[in-house]
Amino acid sequence: MRSRVALIAVDLDGTLLRSDSSLSPEGGHALVAAVRQGARVILTTTRNIDSVRRFAAEIGLTEPVICTNGAMILGSPGGPVWRRRLIPAPLTEALAAVADAEGYSLITTVGEVSYIRRQEGQSLGEMQPGRWVIARNAEALAAGDPIRILNYDPEGILHLRRICESQFAGQAHVETYFRPDGSAKSLGVFAAGADKGTALRLVSKRLGIDRSRVMAIGDNPNDLPMFAFAGIRVAMGNATRDVKAAATVVAPTNDDAGVAWAVRRYVLREGAPDVQA
Repeated sequence: MRSRVALIAVDLDGTLLRSDSSLSPEGGHALVAAVRQGARVILTTTRNIDSVRRFAAEIGLTEPVICTNGAMILGSPGGPVWRRRLIPAPLTEALAAVADAEGYSLITTVGEVSYIRRQEGQSLGEMQPGRWVIARNAEALAAGDPIRILNYDPEGILHLRRICESQFAGQAHVETYFRPDGSAKSLGVFAAGADKGTALRLVSKRLGIDRSRVMAIGDNPNDLPMFAFAGIRVAMGNATRDVKAAATVVAPTNDDAGVAWAVRRYVLREGAPDVQA
C-alpha cells in the first residue's frame, strides 16, 4: 500500500527551533501550509506544556501535543490530558538526596511548575511564572510527584543515570541529550514508558492514522523511538550521528530551515515521494 503523509510529528529544540531557541519562520509557515492541505501536525518535545502552548499559538496549531518527552499527552494545547506519567517517589527522593549531597542542581517539574536548586547569586522564590528557585533539590518534592527531572552538571549526568539504571531499573525512562559534536548536554529522567515513540503510537491510534502515513522530524536520540514508529524519518543536518543513521533522509540544519525543507519535500510539493507501508 502506498499513501501520502497524513501526520507530521515534529520536535522543537534543535529541530523546529533555531539555535537561539526562536521558532523558524520558514518551518512554521510550511507547517501551516501542510495543515491547510489536510495534514495533522503535532509538536513532540521534552519541554513542558507552558512553552509548548506558546509555540503552538505562534504557529496556530490546535492539534494534540506530546510534551515532557511523552510523559504528558494532551488532546490540544489547552487540553484535555490524554495521558500523564509521574516519576515514582522513591526514585525522585533518591535523586534529590544524591544531588543535594553532591551539589548538583536539578530542574524538577511538578505539574506545570519547575523548581531549580539555587545557583550562586540567585535569590530564592519565584524567578518567573512557573519557575521557582529553591535552596535544596528535595524541597521540590513537597509539591508532589515530578513529571520530569533535568540535570546539566557534567558529573551529575553520569552519576544520576547510573543510579536510575542500577537501583531503579524499569522504574524510569532516562535520556541523555547531546550537542551536535556528540558531547553530553543534559540528562532527562521520566517515568517508565514516557518516550516519544509510545506517545506517538497513542496519538496516531486516537487520530485513526496508520503509522505508514506518519513523518517524524528530529535531531536527538530521544527522537529515535518516534523514528522507529514513523513511515518517514527526517533527521536534521545538526542531528547526532545515530539519529542520522536511523533516518530516511537528512535535511538541512535547524538554522537552515530543515523542517520547511522536509515538509516541502514530502508533503507540499506536487508529486512528493510516497510513504512505503
